[in-house]
Amino acid sequence: MRLWLAGLIALGLPLTAQAQDKPIQKALLADMFRDHAVLQRDRAVPVWGEAKPGETVTLSFGSARVTALTDATGHWRADLPPLPAGGPYVLTAATGTAKQTVSDVLVGDVFLCSGQSNMEWNLKDTIGAADQIATSQNNTLRMMTVQKTQAFTPQSHFATPTEWQIASPATTPNWSAVCYNFARDLQTHVNVPIGLINASWGGSKIQPWMSRGALQKLGGYEDGLAMLDAYAADQSKAAQTYGQAFMRWWQASKGPGTPWAVTPKALSGWAAAPDVSRNFEDWGVKGLSDYNGPLWYATTVRLSAAEAKQGATLSLGAIDDIDLTFVNGVAVGYTSAPPEPRHYKLAPGTLKAGDNVIVVQAVDLWAKGGMFGDAVRELRLANGTAKPLQTGWHYWQPPQNVRQPPTAPWDPTGGMITLHQAMIAPIGPYALTGALWYQGESNTGEAAKYEALMAGLMADWRQQFGPDTAFLLVQLANFGAIPTAPVESGWAGVREAQRLAALNDKRAAYAVTIDIGNPLDIHPRDKLTVGKRLSRAAQSLIYKAQLSPSGGVPIEATRANGQVTVRFARLDGALKTSSGDSAVRFELCGEGVGTCQYADARLAGDAVVLSGPSAAMATRVRYCWGDSPVCNLTDATLPVSPFEIDVK
Repeated sequence: MRLWLAGLIALGLPLTAQAQDKPIQKALLADMFRDHAVLQRDRAVPVWGEAKPGETVTLSFGSARVTALTDATGHWRADLPPLPAGGPYVLTAATGTAKQTVSDVLVGDVFLCSGQSNMEWNLKDTIGAADQIATSQNNTLRMMTVQKTQAFTPQSHFATPTEWQIASPATTPNWSAVCYNFARDLQTHVNVPIGLINASWGGSKIQPWMSRGALQKLGGYEDGLAMLDAYAADQSKAAQTYGQAFMRWWQASKGPGTPWAVTPKALSGWAAAPDVSRNFEDWGVKGLSDYNGPLWYATTVRLSAAEAKQGATLSLGAIDDIDLTFVNGVAVGYTSAPPEPRHYKLAPGTLKAGDNVIVVQAVDLWAKGGMFGDAVRELRLANGTAKPLQTGWHYWQPPQNVRQPPTAPWDPTGGMITLHQAMIAPIGPYALTGALWYQGESNTGEAAKYEALMAGLMADWRQQFGPDTAFLLVQLANFGAIPTAPVESGWAGVREAQRLAALNDKRAAYAVTIDIGNPLDIHPRDKLTVGKRLSRAAQSLIYKAQLSPSGGVPIEATRANGQVTVRFARLDGALKTSSGDSAVRFELCGEGVGTCQYADARLAGDAVVLSGPSAAMATRVRYCWGDSPVCNLTDATLPVSPFEIDVK
């Protein structure tokens, strides 16, 4: 199941100027170091920036004073000595010709919050927001929000200026709710200043947040990375290459025909588009009013031989959300920014004398979709002649098996590495306690890869932020169909991948949210509970509190006397259910797909005993499996996570 969220666009936050002494020739300190920043306590803190090549930079912070010499490119770095939590301090960088001062800097614990829309989700749009915002004044809790952008090479600076904000009723409404609620709860247990860095983007897969080296190490991404490099050099040629990859996918998926190369004669079999100035969900056509997925548009334009020899620009207006556009069967453009008007350059030789067929696959990710707006749609030839394309469009709705087309590698949310290069790389080696990760909805179509991807991202970010960086993962909440029989589920597969990735990493933990989602809303509004569970995981993992970080964990499943017993560890109190000593949604499975059956399950101390016709032959146990399962096993505090485990 694909997540239809890539079109979410967050509002930009107001910017404030950094404090600095004049005269200043350039910003000596990197973007991360601005008024109200929080630096990591109890460890050496890297500070870096730029000045003239060969200059000595003197860095002052409290009683600490260190110097650094810029290299041949003007870059410098110095490490401040470890300091205990406290402040405020003033951070000053100075050379013989320039000086920069950053005021009101605290020392405490710093966390990076990242992922997709459930991490991005603003506090003001959550349950209980009014009370949480009204009581949010807190000088020791601060957040920097990284503005959303992508880059095709690793960046040392953010695309837009950054600022640290102090928690208050004026600032927190637009903060990440999960990130804020985590820190707010954590401060009731760990009394230190907390700095939060929010770098998230709705609808994003995990691959855009990983570096080139991380994907190369995993393998299987070589063609996409090469295509991404080609796009940075020549967008038109890269579009053709992606178009060829798309055609191979279509054929492998057994898509009918070749709609990108529909002939003028065959086009008469497509339905007439009522009005391309309106989203197709507003056409009043049955089957499109609530449709999310691709819709193919096509029209023709007749050219003379002289006209066809020219280059041209194809203008299509805005398209919601993603388009892949073909002219005479050749891909000429791909864009995934819904409000951006499409303007595609056509090289001489693309057009032909007679009827030219323009085909647009418009992929609607959520809400309304397709072409829209009153922008001029035309084919403008190099000599200035314009061929109108306002009318004469037809459309075709593809079958289910080809409604999840692959995204291009330069797609900001569905591609690879570009968010890391624009939004993570500029954070540099900024010292962190840990990272919070709430993502996975967009990868439910490739659950089998997700454990390796998650492990790869954690290793990747630790190379940047330090080997001891802790990771706190949010396991996917319940969303979608409620199963009434055992089913296969990409959502369940990603939950299991998240669980295993955390359990197999000594510096990782996860928060279970299977009980606080909404089957009808991919954005559950209870972000307070998510934050508190992340805080609990942090207390256990990072601060060594005597707590189970994530609730009960299955440690073995054994067979005896025609029954299977699943034993649990890391329990906070005894196992219990909402229905006496009977647990629901346990499955006994054999080898392969379609072999699972629900089992009778009863509590037995720190174990659950399963029985049923398949118990004697079962090789696996699954619990709480499906997109949005209803399950009832908990310990004294937390729900038991969905899981799969082999029977010994």
